[in-house]
Amino acid sequence: MTRTVLKVGGSLLAVSKELIDYLIEAHVNAVVVPGGGPFAQTVRRYADRTNETAAHWMAVLAMNQYGFYMAAPGATLVEKLSALEHGICIFLPFKMLYDKDPLPHSWNVTSDSVAGWVAHELKANLVIATDVDGIVFSNKLVSRVSASELRAQTCVDAFLPQLLAIHNRDCTIVNGHHFQRVVAAIQGRETVGTTIIGRK
Repeated sequence: MTRTVLKVGGSLLAVSKELIDYLIEAHVNAVVVPGGGPFAQTVRRYADRTNETAAHWMAVLAMNQYGFYMAAPGATLVEKLSALEHGICIFLPFKMLYDKDPLPHSWNVTSDSVAGWVAHELKANLVIATDVDGIVFSNKLVSRVSASELRAQTCVDAFLPQLLAIHNRDCTIVNGHHFQRVVAAIQGRETVGTTIIGRK
């Protein structure tokens, strides 16, 4: 079974439940990695009162909260990648990440990089659904860009390009407000968006 890791950004909170329902009705197979959204923003608000390690785990717990928020009939909540089922599985990452601790404890590492790590673990395709069409250079949407070219702030976190290059993986960014684009990206079909090339 071909499976894709789909990160659903916190910026899509208002439509995230409808997106999950749409994916279920489209009969696609995807592991949904939740963003942090307003739950992680609360962590950021109090981050200066704690250390980076505590903030890291609090932010990962925020991803679990978003996962529970998105839960819908027909989607399966899982805490272990070995427990994935056919269809839409929403991954609650805290327990597995806390046990393995595979990523740096830094605000440069967000749910984008968590999704990248999950894709590496599953040897799966990676799609990031966010609130923009993709990466823009000189006011123009680019369809493809090398991970090594992403040195400035973009719509993905600062660590993801490095992670893609390390693990020799690509990533497609699409606008999650356009549900059909998300399905197309999951199915590996051409659509509006940007593919970050990490493969050498």
